Amino acid sequence: MKKALIIVLIVTLTILAGQLLPAADYEHSGHKHSSHESQAPGSFVNLYLLKGNVAAGLKLQLFWNIYATGNVQYLDSADDLEFQAGAIYLFPHKILFFRLYGGGGVQMSRNEGYQYPYVVLGTDFLLFFSEVIHPLSKGMQPKFRAGFSFHF
Repeated sequence: MKKALIIVLIVTLTILAGQLLPAADYEHSGHKHSSHESQAPGSFVNLYLLKGNVAAGLKLQLFWNIYATGNVQYLDSADDLEFQAGAIYLFPHKILFFRLYGGGGVQMSRNEGYQYPYVVLGTDFLLFFSEVIHPLSKGMQPKFRAGFSFHF
């Protein structure tokens, strides 16, 4: 498990370094933002169904295209509340009307405590979003969630 956390940390630091260094060179060179570059929204609220229950997620912009994430999911079958916390990198350019992002985090449970780290890949388009969550734990299958996404 330590190996998976180290990989997530290295990927996050690489993305941060790649985001900070070109931005500094670009601003000092006197260039203006091009018309095909899209502005990143400040925050997202995601609403989706999980096993018949409404679940919610929040993505808050920390700086540039780096967002802190949190999701709360209630599972009535296990009488449990799951919480996912992490970070994502929102790619700066739209592809058609899709915004792609990737990142990672950890999932915790009210009943079990710490469960596992995960990697997430997702897209945000119009008023919708979809994500694939891949747990970094043996024997666990990737999860899919999709629903409404509101920007503010």
